[in-house]
Amino acid sequence: MSYKIDSQAARKRLTPRREPYWHKLTQGRYLGFRRTASGSGGSWVARFQDDTSKKTYRALGESLDYDSAVSAALKWFAGVSHVADSHYRVSDAVADYVRKLELHNKPGAGRIVELRLKKNITASLARTELAKLTTVQLNRWHQALVRENGDAADTRKSKAGANKLLSTLRAALNLAFRNGLAASDREWRKVTPFKNANQARTLFLTDEQVRATLDHTSGAFNSLVRVSVLTGARYGELRAARIEDFHPEHGTITLNGKTGERECYLSDETVTLFQQLAGNRPGDAFLLVKDDGSQWRPGHQFEPMKKVVAAAGLPVETVLYSLRHYHISKALLAGIPTQVIAENVGTSVAMIEKHYGKFMPKDRRRLLNQVVLL
Repeated sequence: MSYKIDSQAARKRLTPRREPYWHKLTQGRYLGFRRTASGSGGSWVARFQDDTSKKTYRALGESLDYDSAVSAALKWFAGVSHVADSHYRVSDAVADYVRKLELHNKPGAGRIVELRLKKNITASLARTELAKLTTVQLNRWHQALVRENGDAADTRKSKAGANKLLSTLRAALNLAFRNGLAASDREWRKVTPFKNANQARTLFLTDEQVRATLDHTSGAFNSLVRVSVLTGARYGELRAARIEDFHPEHGTITLNGKTGERECYLSDETVTLFQQLAGNRPGDAFLLVKDDGSQWRPGHQFEPMKKVVAAAGLPVETVLYSLRHYHISKALLAGIPTQVIAENVGTSVAMIEKHYGKFMPKDRRRLLNQVVLL
């Protein structure tokens, strides 16, 4: 039987006796508290039991709180020759977890997890023995996965990704713990995920704010902003697009981004703008270029957008990506089928429903008021 001894109040309720009240930490490892007959104190003891049921004991002392007693017990367990392999590392835990997924989940599930963890787990963390793994080490690894590059949307997205990786690694470590290859799960149990990383996007610019954005831009950046509004495309897709990717006869442009290559259909206004941007330049030239004729590079949009946000009095969290949100929300309000929007902007219907399902209640009412029911 495993007793509750992790709080002072719980220990005070115990009846004094010679036999300690044992609390199971993991397979074969127990922490005990012996309640004294006088006063409210007691003494701590650790017990290890191997596969042959042989028991080994270690007195830990009296003036310890629960956490200190657990730490002392784990330190002793690590030194007992019969304890499971003390050289079992994080990389070993990942390998065992991958094998479990391959055996019990759909084909390829383990391989996906293996590639994801190997790509993101640092070499120092991978070779850390579970007996020496600390909460501090895991927290530092988790926090280092976040991209803080001035793009609020990208930072939020990287936090969501970091949380997924933490959850996957924790599943591997928990398997090791259940298999008796870790003395405790306390170190990774104390690591907390980032809050609100997966929350639906709440910033939706109004028509007035978008007009103010355009009014406070000029030159090449004005063209980039205008195209972002008209297409809803990602910055990376737009900066990589070449003139030969634009097909005015079909009213489309071929874009290549995180969801692969797609044909993006354009409005007449957008076709006209692209024709002006293309001019008589060669087909392999970039469609959108900076004022000096050079290509827009990753991160080049941040500084000019910050200036626009300040000058136009926009919400501080506004970024160029906010114009993609604006395009999608306006397309939905115009009654364009969700599937058509999803294909055109390179996302899924599920993502649109998740992030755009609760926006602009006054616009929803306006649309409903246009429906003749009686």
